[in-house]
Amino acid sequence: MRYLFFILFLSLSSSSSYAQPTKTITLAYSDVESFPFQMGNGESVSTPPGLSIDVIKQVAEQLNINVEYVRLPGKRVLSQIRANQVDGGFIFSYSTERAQYANYPMDSQHADSTMRIATLDYFFYKLKDQTLAWDGVALQSIGDVPIGAHGGFSIAKKLKENQVNTIEIESTGKLFEMLSKKRLAAIAIQSNIANSYIDENNLTNIERVTPPISTKDYYLIFGHKFTDENPELVRRVWQVTSEVRDEVMAHSMKKYLTPER
Repeated sequence: MRYLFFILFLSLSSSSSYAQPTKTITLAYSDVESFPFQMGNGESVSTPPGLSIDVIKQVAEQLNINVEYVRLPGKRVLSQIRANQVDGGFIFSYSTERAQYANYPMDSQHADSTMRIATLDYFFYKLKDQTLAWDGVALQSIGDVPIGAHGGFSIAKKLKENQVNTIEIESTGKLFEMLSKKRLAAIAIQSNIANSYIDENNLTNIERVTPPISTKDYYLIFGHKFTDENPELVRRVWQVTSEVRDEVMAHSMKKYLTPER
């Protein structure tokens, strides 16, 4: 009888442990809303959280892992990944600089676009009465007035590399405030962030400048230490992301398309 009870106890213990997440990973992301991929501003995870979190949630369920989220300013997300204070972060475009301290899903020498979480574009936004000459290659007519961009976002580095006078600001609201006061010639910003902010605040004096500055794929990345210690888990996270992404986004999108948007 005791033997049977012991076997039953082991069986129940094994079943219970199997049902629980086998690993917890910590992922950081920006505290600036990027509609519809990252919702809300500030330290808290919003409800609904955004399409990128929806995708990661589905991945975590399939792989039986638990995810803890940390929201920080963009530069701090990257610095914490570099310092191995978090396991990874999202959503980031590929850059050789980031690849020195973070791992991307790779296909030969390039980031594997099939394992992306999202594709985002950047545009210039300006006041309607301001002049901004942009042909997709060269930017003119800004004088000594800088272009504004979110701190830690890849577009700021791109503009500076092209000798464009650029100032980095953490807050979307501050960017548009400085633009309205003509302290910025324009804002270089993801269109989903800008359009959401413009709609929410009924801004009628702002216009988007075409063509786009860039269109890029964005990824969930992991710190080198975490990847070295969990190579198979990291590989599976990226693989399952590629498998579930499109279906999750198609199913979840409707909850973000509210009338006020």
